[in-house]
Parts: sequence; C-alpha cells; structure tokens
Amino acid sequence: MSDQNIAIVGVSCRMPGGIAEIDGLWDALINGRDVVGTVPPDRFDPVEFVNTDPKKPGKIYTSAGGFLDDIAGFDADFFGLSPREASRIDPQQRLLLELAVEALDDAGIDAARVSGSPTGVFVGVSANDYSQLQHTSPDSISAYTNIGGALSIAANRISYVFDLRGPSMAVDTACSSALVALHQACQSLRSGETTLALAAGVNIVLSPYPFVGFAKASMLSPTGRCHTFGADADGYVRAEGGGILILKPLGAAVRDGDPIHAVIRATGVNSDGRTVGLSLPNVHAQTALLRQVYTAAHIEPDAVAYFEAHGTGTLAGDPIECQAIGAALGAGRRPGNPLPIGSIKTNVGHLEPASGIAGLIKAILILRHGEIPASLWGTPANPDIDFAALNLMPVAVRMALPLTALLGAAACVRFP
Repeated sequence: MSDQNIAIVGVSCRMPGGIAEIDGLWDALINGRDVVGTVPPDRFDPVEFVNTDPKKPGKIYTSAGGFLDDIAGFDADFFGLSPREASRIDPQQRLLLELAVEALDDAGIDAARVSGSPTGVFVGVSANDYSQLQHTSPDSISAYTNIGGALSIAANRISYVFDLRGPSMAVDTACSSALVALHQACQSLRSGETTLALAAGVNIVLSPYPFVGFAKASMLSPTGRCHTFGADADGYVRAEGGGILILKPLGAAVRDGDPIHAVIRATGVNSDGRTVGLSLPNVHAQTALLRQVYTAAHIEPDAVAYFEAHGTGTLAGDPIECQAIGAALGAGRRPGNPLPIGSIKTNVGHLEPASGIAGLIKAILILRHGEIPASLWGTPANPDIDFAALNLMPVAVRMALPLTALLGAAACVRFP
C-alpha cells in the first residue's frame, strides 16, 4: 500500500439548528446548544400521526427531531440542471452537490483541476423517502423520478457533475453507512486506485412512515432527546444533515501544501454476526474491531485523548458500547486516567446513515480547538454502566484536551 496515513484536507457540513459550516457546528458544541426541535410543517402534520399511546396502530409517540432549516432551496442552474429535473431529484442528492462544492473550496481545490481524474466518491446513505413519496402519486412521476431517487445516484451525480473517474458508490450499512464509506475511500487511496476521494454521509427525513416503524420498535426517545450514557436513556432522536470530507494520502497532501484538518491513521470494518436480535449489538465483535484498528494505527490506549462514541442513548446500545470501549482501550490505560467519551447526538440528534460523519467532524474540531465540549443529557449517569471499572469518563462538562494530545496533534495536523 502506497500510504497508510490519510489526510483530511477539506470539510463541509450541514446540521440541524441552522448549522451551515464547521465553525457554526463548533459554536453549537462548545456552547452546549441543543438544536433538536420538532417536525417542521413542510414534512408532515404531526397532529395526524402523533399519539402518546405507543400501541396505537399507524401512530408515533414523538415528533422530536433534528431538522435542517431549508431543504428546498437549490441553485439548479449552477449545477447545469433544469428546474424540471431538479424538482425530481432527492434533496439528499442536491445537498451532496452543494457540500461537494464547499468541501473542495475548503480544501483549496479547483473543481476543474480534478475533472477527468481518478477521484473517488463514497457516500453513506439509506433513506429513500423522496422517491417513495413520489411513487404514492403516479401522476407526478416523470422521466427524472427514478434516477432522481436512486441511492446509487447519490454518489454518481457528484461524479457526473464534476467529471470524476474514480469509483463512485453509495454505501448502505444503516447507522454505520458514512464510516463504512469513509473506510472504502481510505482503502481506495491506500491501494493507489484513487488519488483523491470524497467521503460523505447524508440523511433527510421527509416521510412519517419510518417514524412509525421506529416507534413500533420502541427505538425512539419518548422524551425527545438522546440521553447518551445517562440514567434517563430511553431511545434516540431522528435527525438529518450531512457532511463531506476530502481525503488524500498524507504524503501527497504535505507535498502539495494542502490544508490538513486531521490525519486518519487506520480504519476497519466488521460485522456483529449472529446476536440475540438482528438490531442488537455484539460486545465481542465491537471489542475485536477496536483492538484491530488501534493495533493497525500503532496507538496505545493511554495515548487516546478522547473517544467520540456512537452513543445513541438506548438502553441496550450504550452499555454494550461502553463495555467494548472499556475492554479495548480503558483497560490498557493507567489507573486514574479514564478515557473521556461523548456523543454529538446529544446536541443534534442521530443522523442515522450520516451519523459517523457528524461524529468525525466533531473529533476534528476537538483537535483543532484543544477542547472537548460537554455531551448533554447524560447526568445522572447510567447506573447500569460501571464507568470507573471500565476506566471511562463521560464528558459532562467542557474540558481541555490533555496536553499530550495537543502536542501529538500539533505534530501531525496542520490547519488552513
């Protein structure tokens, strides 16, 4: 492999609460803002669907969620699209096009310069609400409907618009989609298959029907917040948004004088295999993957300054994830040096297939600013998780990143 270390040279994002770039995200995180709201009127009428009785057929017991301010505004002409075609394009695809422009700009890369190059596009995406809603009204279907709603086109449209010739694929592995897409992008760069890659995640919530399914599975928080690692953990909150990272082998990024937000030392992917239930995690598989990745990265547990967890705020997921983190990392740290852990979901909600990109951007910002924002809604702590025995510390108050981490970051991270 040509270069194991991968540089993140460009970043763009959209998050709930009017967050349109990473500086806005940092402002929300460091100031402890909760940007979760309720279903906006342009999606569906919550009065029609919300009922506090969780057993009521076809109903949901919460309308809480993290929502973008504007999913309809789009400059079709800028991307060479007719208004008629644009109207049939999934808002997820439109958002990705905008984020691609912004991420390339952040990287200082002229889009014309990468035209025709072996640049790859890897997108984590799973929702197809827009396509399903169009198909409920056959008279609205046009020649652009099928391609405008296909998940594969979420990646392919970026490659088409910017004339990128590397691999172009959508990845759907549910909540891990964006990070699996990131792994595929890194593997492509490491093998030399691509010289530049866009790794992305996106999620737009339009339809009430997935809400109904998640509610019937008792996955959604009836209190409307992700109480990650907290005693009040009762499920997660759906959210939307997206982000794109521009990736490049570290050696090439240094050679070209690119701005470097952070460096990816290693990535890995596995599966839980058979568990007690299809949607339930496996502590042994999670532990094995963490050990594999940190061994590949040559990073000792005591050198880890912060761990951004999946942290959905569910009764099943949080304890199992903490057990895995504690076994793989906490146990290898010095006594009295617990590993700080947190989750961006407490601020913005759970972006589902895009959640991994949101968490990674938070980690990038922590390195940049040398501070760890508090995670919200986590106190009192979950009594079913023995944080002391696992050598873990949920970040309940804003804290400085340890000095050793800052020195390590300064050695391998350069900022614009």
